[in-house]
Amino acid sequence: MIDQIDENVRTRLQAAVAQHADAMIAFAQRAIQTRSLPGEEQELATLVKQEMERLGYDEVWIDRVGNVIGVLKGQGQGRSVQFNAHLDHVHEGDPALWPYPPYAGVIHDGVLYGRGACDVKGALAAQVYLVPVLRAAELLPRGDIVVAAVVLEELGGLGTQTLCQEVRTDVAVLGEPTRLELRHGHRGRLLIEVDFVGRSAHASMPEEGANPLFSLARFLLALEHLPMVTDPVLGPSSVAPTLLRVDQTSSNVTPAVVTLSLDWRNVPADTPEAAVERVQHLARECCQAGITAQVRLVQRSVRTYTGIEATVPPTRGFLLPADHLLVRGAQQVLQHVLGRAVPLGVWRFATDGGHLMHAGIPTIGFAPGDDRLAHTVHDQVSLAELRAGLLGYAALALHLSALEENEEARP
Repeated sequence: MIDQIDENVRTRLQAAVAQHADAMIAFAQRAIQTRSLPGEEQELATLVKQEMERLGYDEVWIDRVGNVIGVLKGQGQGRSVQFNAHLDHVHEGDPALWPYPPYAGVIHDGVLYGRGACDVKGALAAQVYLVPVLRAAELLPRGDIVVAAVVLEELGGLGTQTLCQEVRTDVAVLGEPTRLELRHGHRGRLLIEVDFVGRSAHASMPEEGANPLFSLARFLLALEHLPMVTDPVLGPSSVAPTLLRVDQTSSNVTPAVVTLSLDWRNVPADTPEAAVERVQHLARECCQAGITAQVRLVQRSVRTYTGIEATVPPTRGFLLPADHLLVRGAQQVLQHVLGRAVPLGVWRFATDGGHLMHAGIPTIGFAPGDDRLAHTVHDQVSLAELRAGLLGYAALALHLSALEENEEARP
């Protein structure tokens, strides 16, 4: 399974990575220095497109929603492989809380700091540079290599959803942080809102109203003990109450409506419809006299920097079996080329991988960066991991595109 990554190929890849590592790191710095919140990715998209063109990709374009797609044409006799990383990132919050300015791209003691460093601009840079590494090593993959820098991952993944419809590949490698380990699935994410509706009253005469906060309190206590669907690998679904709002702004008025947001992380067997039904049943059980409950699944409306408006479905969970050809082969190749063990695991958070798998594209995850630092003020990625990630990506491009047609890569 790793015969196409022999010692000669490994040595050539290592030499090519050494040749391009400094430029890749500098590009990662520029990416971090380019603020690209969801819906505001145009400047970074232009930067990525220009870099792909400069590096000699065979084809480069920006699609209708703003994804940047670059293609290295293979030998025409293998599988197409997609390397996917997103352009957007979460807000930086209070810059004063950061050890270094969030958009400075500071390098200190072999570590690159800044918003998006591990989620996922370090991986993005490594994926962009896998093409010149393969060219420098004079190693042309059997199938086409597609490097996709997608929009709006942080708001539900419209970029990857669109990509699945318009640029299909046989397999995909996702650039969400994995600590250079291999990932083969994660739970999905649902946003469920519950309205408890009563009757408002002056706070001096609470008996004249029907205060929904008491029913909410009963619901929260019961929710803590709600049995959850469990997956043997991903573990149980989970639910976390997050936001709470009422229809009043005065503290001397009892509310008529209180709305609770639930962050529900669902295993694949726990469907959105089933989750909403269970919440609805529990909410109704907790309603006291004069109170009703309304439960809904919230879908997010988004707008791309190109002006496309859409509603995205809940983020999907997925699990590719640990003994799947794609998983086993990738793990062996990475261990061989990196010269160390590469553990297999699952992400704790949701990614665009669910959209890829839903479209029938088997997906694994491999990337530099510590996922525990994503979305924090300590966002960072080590330069050593960036170099190793670039080597791993180049090796995966060769291996995955060389899967024989009789070696089933579909989920």
